[in-house]
Amino acid sequence: MNEGCVPTKALLRSAEVMHLVARRAADFGVEIDGTVRFNLARAVARKDDIVNGILRGIYSALDRKREKITFIRGAATFLNDHEIDTGDARLSFKKAIIAVGARNTTPPIPGITEIPFLTNRTALMLETLPERLIVIGGGYVGVEFAQMYRRFGSAVTLLGRNVQLAPGEDPELAALLADYLREEGMDVRLGAPVLSARKTGDGVTVTAQIDGTPTDFTADAVLLAAGRVGNIDSLGLDAAGIATTGKFIAVDDRLATSQPHIWTIGDAKGGLMFTHVATYDGPLAALNAVKGLGKKVDYRVVPRAMFSDPTLASVGLGEAEARAQGLPVKVGSVAADGARAKAIGDRRGRLRAVVNAETDEILGFHILAPHGDDLLHETVAAMHNHGTIQRISKSIHVHPTLSEMVKAAAKAAR
Repeated sequence: MNEGCVPTKALLRSAEVMHLVARRAADFGVEIDGTVRFNLARAVARKDDIVNGILRGIYSALDRKREKITFIRGAATFLNDHEIDTGDARLSFKKAIIAVGARNTTPPIPGITEIPFLTNRTALMLETLPERLIVIGGGYVGVEFAQMYRRFGSAVTLLGRNVQLAPGEDPELAALLADYLREEGMDVRLGAPVLSARKTGDGVTVTAQIDGTPTDFTADAVLLAAGRVGNIDSLGLDAAGIATTGKFIAVDDRLATSQPHIWTIGDAKGGLMFTHVATYDGPLAALNAVKGLGKKVDYRVVPRAMFSDPTLASVGLGEAEARAQGLPVKVGSVAADGARAKAIGDRRGRLRAVVNAETDEILGFHILAPHGDDLLHETVAAMHNHGTIQRISKSIHVHPTLSEMVKAAAKAAR
């Protein structure tokens, strides 16, 4: 399980409830007498209960298969390409699969290592809410934590190096999301590379370049969300003759490393670093290792989601990517304001379908809407085996549902 996947989503739910109660309850006819307060310690305790339950399930499953699976705790290091040291034992193997994941990287910002800073892991363990929080990074982790803590009650400043929030995602949807975050009271600064950080009194001061001018931002805490690196430093990869690419393990399209009897799955190989990609990789690597099937990965239709509110979810190519590949493109774009969106009181967002203008094949789908992560899966299924946009536009959708907006975008791309 990704170290921040389920825990983050549990706390994001707490933030969503707090936002609805504190800022929107009256819209739905709910009147509250007295002060609405957020208890971070109780939210963290709920998160911990959820995570511990999942972990108990995993360890119980391992225990049930103890006759077939030997589970060893330790820090594994390759001694050569057929032996590892676990700290307590020396084990030999014929084949191996590396699944060590990744962690936050510390960017080369002057002074950053001299201040106390949070990561996506430690920020999940706080029990006292910082009054002021600076988030460095405008990607998935940065946006999710920034909005979460803003809704908890912190004054949040987000500093993104790139000129676009959520780099790599649809520019129009990313710009809309940035506006929504600002409407919630967040100070979102884009094209704002951080120049330095230093301790000042009881807080921390971060200097960023804003419109070409060094500008200071002061807070009680700083959260770093500026990229990830594979957990490969202490594996002894050189001793095993395993090649790397930057801070990740190099693999081929069968997930094999430079040693053909050793495979790598998940975040340790870089690329699409999502839990669902790791769970896709796992069975393929296992089949290749155990049965020698030589199965290849196919990442053409990998969904991704930023669990912001509204959710930013995507699959496949963006419009610019498709045009850069020389493909004939048509785009269906609709506002996320269908009948169900009106009923639930959230009409924010937009949906964009990217289609091959000659074949009608769905090249990509991009959604900024409430529950966009769930809405996306209809488009993922439709894209299987190079499906056309008619799979969605001609199918019957329940009324009133948010899914009707997916059909509306598909029809707009016909």
